[in-house]
Amino acid sequence: MEVLPVRLRALWRDLQDSLWLLPTLGVVAAIVLAQVLVAVPAAWTARLPGLLAYSGSPDGARTILGELAGATFTVVGVVFSLTVVALQMAASQFTPRILRTFLKDRSVQFVLSGMIGSGVFHVTVLRHVRTPDEGVSFVPDVAVSAALLLALMAVGLLVHFLHHLTSQLRVDVAMSGIRRQTLHLVEGLPLSRETLPDGPAPEPPPGAEVVTARTSGYVQTVDLTLLARLAEQRGLAVLMRPRPGEWVAEGTTIAWAWVVETTDEEPAAGERDTGDTAADAVHRSFHLGGDRTEADDIAFGIRQLVDIAVRALSPGINDPTTAVEAMAQLSSILVRLADRPLGAVVVTDDAGRVRAAQPRPSFGDCLDLALAQPRRYAASEPVVLVAILRLLVDVAERVADSADRADAVRDQVRRTSDLAQLADPADVAAIATWADAVEATLAHGSRPAGLPA
Repeated sequence: MEVLPVRLRALWRDLQDSLWLLPTLGVVAAIVLAQVLVAVPAAWTARLPGLLAYSGSPDGARTILGELAGATFTVVGVVFSLTVVALQMAASQFTPRILRTFLKDRSVQFVLSGMIGSGVFHVTVLRHVRTPDEGVSFVPDVAVSAALLLALMAVGLLVHFLHHLTSQLRVDVAMSGIRRQTLHLVEGLPLSRETLPDGPAPEPPPGAEVVTARTSGYVQTVDLTLLARLAEQRGLAVLMRPRPGEWVAEGTTIAWAWVVETTDEEPAAGERDTGDTAADAVHRSFHLGGDRTEADDIAFGIRQLVDIAVRALSPGINDPTTAVEAMAQLSSILVRLADRPLGAVVVTDDAGRVRAAQPRPSFGDCLDLALAQPRRYAASEPVVLVAILRLLVDVAERVADSADRADAVRDQVRRTSDLAQLADPADVAAIATWADAVEATLAHGSRPAGLPA
């Protein structure tokens, strides 16, 4: 049953990110609450404020509940329509890869849950109202009073939703959300500079068994600890091919497995109780999904911010200010990454032998992902080029004592300066000033004073 942790983790993450889970729970909670309050004695309404306590006739209760239910479901339809419009605007103005962020927005899910639950509560209570014409008169006064409270709550949720939606459609708010999500993943990485430089993944030996993917999808979760344990039980070492977030096509290579040499005291690989093949062990340890997620994929947040910057630099939009803001958000991420070991993740056994490994982006890869496309599209836009070099100054302060990462920063400075296509001598001088500032920062470990704003 080792498959359960990986698959259940992915399923739980998808459920949390879905737009229907919390509304469904809200409907269930509303039905249960309605059944409970219907059974509460009417005398309890005396404890409620006079404006909220209901003590009218059955016909009045039916009218109130019917009107509240109709109005609530009408507003729910408006909320859904606004949500769809917001998704369309986010996809067209920012990037389609930001839609998952909007769908899993807890505020949107909470508003939908509260409003749908309120409407269901009204309908459920309405079923219990009886008039004298039906043989017995019954008005669940407490439940009707609660319906009035829920109606007020629904109005508050609508106001909150409108405020939240307009805020989320601001590009700076959207980028800040992406930055926070990415930094949350970065905080999960070990904080150590002793393991630098970033290590590459081990090379599989000739004759290693090729493991092919049984389905297609994006790599969402890989449990290397589980994979290492399964590989050790079979006397194997396993190297995963795709990085987190990479697309895998069915039938293509997803891993290599090979026998690890054992000592004379240990049983040979062929004498171990393998139970199943190396392919089975590999497929128990990872999950492929239909879309790319930020789970275990730091590069995805960088990719989203880069997409926003590139779209802002397109001729149809021509918004270099947004690109500059995206560089500022990327700077926060890259500065945090500068203190953490990146590159391949390798899991060893007690004897120090490699049992499982997966390639991951190095610091240089993250730096290139963040800057390559914006630099190319902003070759004739000095404001964005300066923003790129300002980012490199920030990063240089953190990597001056790491030779390989300092070289990666120098390479980005050279490529940015070489790609610049500027006609104004003042712009050329500004680029040269910031390029020199990066070199000075790498040389002294801190930025020079007097840099232009």
